[in-house]
Parts: sequence; structure tokens; C-alpha cells
Amino acid sequence: MIPIITDLLSQPGVMVGMGLGLCIGFFARGSLSQDNGTEDVGNSEDDAEEDGWDEDGFLAAGSGEQKLVLIVRSDLKMGKGKAAAQCSHATLKAYKQLQQKNKTLLRAWEMNGQPKVVVKTEDEESLLDLAALGREAGLTVSLIQDAGRTQIAPGSRTVLALGPGPVCLLDQITGHLKLY
Repeated sequence: MIPIITDLLSQPGVMVGMGLGLCIGFFARGSLSQDNGTEDVGNSEDDAEEDGWDEDGFLAAGSGEQKLVLIVRSDLKMGKGKAAAQCSHATLKAYKQLQQKNKTLLRAWEMNGQPKVVVKTEDEESLLDLAALGREAGLTVSLIQDAGRTQIAPGSRTVLALGPGPVCLLDQITGHLKLY
């Protein structure tokens, strides 16, 4: 077995590949562990209690719950997979927006398990009305338009994500909608 490994290591391509792999791994690990603008969770109980987090890194009771509401247009008659893909687009867009605007709120949502609720609305007009209400309330609003490569016409507004944000505020805007 050893002669096979020795023969392999004597090949210049293998050595170059191993060297590149080690360098890339070293730099990737270093860049991932550096501070990227997110807050430090902290290791002491005092830090956790001050920020509303328990010792396990979850939001402590009474600190306020957060959720993301995904609103799907039912008039488009999207297939289940299509609707799921559009909801995924909306979730990712909302995450990226909140990452830029409010990392503390994003962290609270993450530590609560990233709750998401999918509801439906009857048409584009009601979807846009909900988006306007969300903006007025100061929520993150992520409206998805389809590229039109499969089931839906290009530019169709398919899903609206409101939040992540406070449950009580989102319920005031979307509480009347039925589950999808």
C-alpha cells in the first residue's frame, strides 16, 4: 500500500492539487471565522441574560417572538413545487434584506427557529395592498416576480414575504388570511 501512495505523491499534479487544497482550506477557514459584522453571541451567562438569550443560545421567554409570513397568490394556480420555489426565493430575499438592515432582529428570528407561515391571497391587487401595509408598518417587504421560464407569465408577482418581524404586528396585517 505504501508504494502506491509514494507513487501517487511523486506525481506533480497530485502535489499541486494537495497544495492548492491546503491553501484554499486555510484561507476559507480563516475568512469564515473572522468577524463579518455579526454580533458576538458571548459565552457568559451575564452576557446572555443582558441580551435576552438563554445559556443555550435561544431567545429567552418574554423577549418577543418573530416570524416570517409568506403570502402566495392563489389565482395563479401554481403547482406545489412552483409555489415552494417562489416561497424559497422570497425567504432568501427577506433574509438578505434584513441582514443589511437589522442584524439584531435577524438573529432573534434565527434563534427562535426561523418561524415561517405560508398563507394565500386571491389576486395581485391584494398582494400589493399587503406589501404597502407592510412598508407602512416598517416591516421588511420582499416581493417576488417570476422569470416566466415555466408555468407563470414573465414578471408575474407570485409571492410576498413580510418580515421577519414581531408576531403581533404581522398578525395585524395578515391574520385574516387563510393558510396555503
